[in-house]
Amino acid sequence: MAAKPAEPACATRHAVILAAGESKRTRPLTSHRPKPLIPLLGRPLLAHILDELVGLVERATLVVGYMADTVEAGLGASYRGIALRYVRQREVNGTAGALLAAGPIDEPFFLLYGDNLIARADVLGVCDEPYKLAGLRVEDARSFGVLQLAGGRVTGIWEKPPAPPPDALANPGIFHFGPAAMALAAQIRPSPRGELELTDLIGLLAAERPVGHHICVGHWVPVGTPWEALSAAQFLLARRAGLRPQIDPTAAIAADASLAGAVTLGPGARIGAGARLIGPAVIAAGCVVGAGARVERSALEAGAQVGERAELRDSVLGAGARIGAAAFAASSWLDDGAVLAPGAALPAREHEELRPTAETTGLLSRAALRTRGAVLGRGARVEGTAEPGSVVIG
Repeated sequence: MAAKPAEPACATRHAVILAAGESKRTRPLTSHRPKPLIPLLGRPLLAHILDELVGLVERATLVVGYMADTVEAGLGASYRGIALRYVRQREVNGTAGALLAAGPIDEPFFLLYGDNLIARADVLGVCDEPYKLAGLRVEDARSFGVLQLAGGRVTGIWEKPPAPPPDALANPGIFHFGPAAMALAAQIRPSPRGELELTDLIGLLAAERPVGHHICVGHWVPVGTPWEALSAAQFLLARRAGLRPQIDPTAAIAADASLAGAVTLGPGARIGAGARLIGPAVIAAGCVVGAGARVERSALEAGAQVGERAELRDSVLGAGARIGAAAFAASSWLDDGAVLAPGAALPAREHEELRPTAETTGLLSRAALRTRGAVLGRGARVEGTAEPGSVVIG
């Protein structure tokens, strides 16, 4: 087996992660929880971001706001060797305001957004210069900030240009800054929408010193809507393809049930007679998959249930969610305690007009990123058939 290439040296040991927003666009998933704790394969969104920093940074400052106590309780004082410090953004006044809330900082640091799955390679990619940020190639950059370049250096960020050039590099929110960033951030004045914009900081920095850029080579998956949360879960599942099955010894599997591919069964999970599990799939503690049911490329959070002869595909069942006997769900997210009645259906359809922004390094097809079933909020119940692309509030 070939040796894994050595990582480039990086002396920066501190990361600041902005995770304060209420994220109304992600409702109903964030109606009862903060976005950093959206569950993805049994662990919160923010944990997957921190995974990419393990062994790279020693400490992370988390800027929190909406349901801050819940975030702190959910993640604790450390994560896999990274010491976690929490600061609260008392006033919701923009991304530069969030950075100022994290200060004072007198050392080099990474600055990341707390709602994007990112690749470790791209964090390392911005580390070799004191001031450097990542650029992401996307199909349609109109909804992004776009890097303005001159002579190979970044001169600013053009926010949501109506007609970006075809080679435009979008701003994916991966920055490496030195201490001067904090002093310049304090000079930013409110934008027309009344916020202190982090993008303005780049222009201020570029006026004083060289600002480099790194073109992303790894994945980048945003979680700004419920559908993007579903794509994030599907992406994380796809990354597990090829792993060996992981079966907790307390899981009960009927003799004629079948498991294929990378399937994880948590403590006390029960798989009924004739059921089929096709990985990658993650079945958490206490879940029940009924006799004759089929679960394919899906994640079940703790205590979720799939009824007899039901079918679940490319979907997420939240904690305690249930789909009844002979029900069907594809490309759907059923949040905690949601119910799909027996015989009911959440069919999916590809929405060809959508232009996905996620970069999944080939793990998810364009069609998969544009396919939508339904999102059921916490405690919602669906009888009959839901229209593909619908959101049902509990």
